[in-house]
Amino acid sequence: MNFHDMRPISRGIGIGGFAILIALALAIATGGNPCWAQSPAGQSGTSAAAGASAAGPKAQPAEGPKAQIVNPVYNFGTVLEGQHVNHSFTVRNVGTKDLILNGVKTSCGCTAAAPSTNRVPPGGDSEIAVSFDTHFQKGHRERTITVYSNDPANPNLLMTLQGNVEVEVEATPADVMFGKVHQGTEATMEVVVSDLAKGSKGFNVGPLSNTSASIKVASESRKDGKPGAILKVTLLKSMPIGQFDDSINVVNNVHPIQVHVSGIVTGDLTLDPAQVSFGIVPSKQSVIRILRLTNEGSRAVNVLGVSSTDQSVVASVEPVRPGKEYKITVELRKNTPDGQLRGTLAIRTDDAEQSTVSVPFYGIIGSFEG
Repeated sequence: MNFHDMRPISRGIGIGGFAILIALALAIATGGNPCWAQSPAGQSGTSAAAGASAAGPKAQPAEGPKAQIVNPVYNFGTVLEGQHVNHSFTVRNVGTKDLILNGVKTSCGCTAAAPSTNRVPPGGDSEIAVSFDTHFQKGHRERTITVYSNDPANPNLLMTLQGNVEVEVEATPADVMFGKVHQGTEATMEVVVSDLAKGSKGFNVGPLSNTSASIKVASESRKDGKPGAILKVTLLKSMPIGQFDDSINVVNNVHPIQVHVSGIVTGDLTLDPAQVSFGIVPSKQSVIRILRLTNEGSRAVNVLGVSSTDQSVVASVEPVRPGKEYKITVELRKNTPDGQLRGTLAIRTDDAEQSTVSVPFYGIIGSFEG
């Protein structure tokens, strides 16, 4: 059909009817179907279908369990050292099957209760209560809580607790480390106690207490005139040979603190190395390690023998310089059972102060895991 053919038809119709006939003719000429357009308020037909397709289908819950942490990061702001920060994280199941929570693990300095429920139905929640002890903490702190679940896409659920911890009373240094000190030597170190709260009331330090009778602590005023004290920490000659670890409790009228004290008292007899590591040893294989015992004192010392807490490890002694230096050969025997190996060698001497020198040993035999 063309416009010349339509002239007879158009004689009896109005302008509106004629427009409809033109639209019909265009649709037939292009091989399409007529499309009746409406105003935006009343869309229908092909135009409405196209709009629905562009919007996409409505989102559906994920198949199977799916975990979602509601607000996974909690910032507790600023708290004073020694306070407990308490918070509950929410684990939500936005899937279609039950979410199973298998356990909770926290980073250092943070404790978490068990989930309020281990089985979370679709659309349900489980609460994880967390408590952070800020004792002996300072500055910005961040702790991570991990919840294990059966969500195949996200089996490890991470939550973060973070904030700032302000200290009211500070000890500098907070750890007194004497390092290696020869037996019979007296050593003293100083610790400065400062009032960071700077309250209007006077700052008083005392009393002081600790456990070891071989560590003496005294307090005196600071030389700079600032609030606080200077602690004189003295390692006495009576400290026996070996490692020592102690804590000084500093009571004051603002906030009590602790100062840790540690070190090693050495005698005339020294061992190099101080321990024996066999490493990872193939099954049924023998391993040899060599130790050297040296006497740095003025009196000769004789080695009387070596014993072991595990029959798989034996040792023999050979004088290099009798009374002054000894070579100790340590052997891991063949056919030692697979697994972890831990024990101690005891080197016996005629020295009054070091009648026994202990040597730890360890290793992994075979393909043992765990």
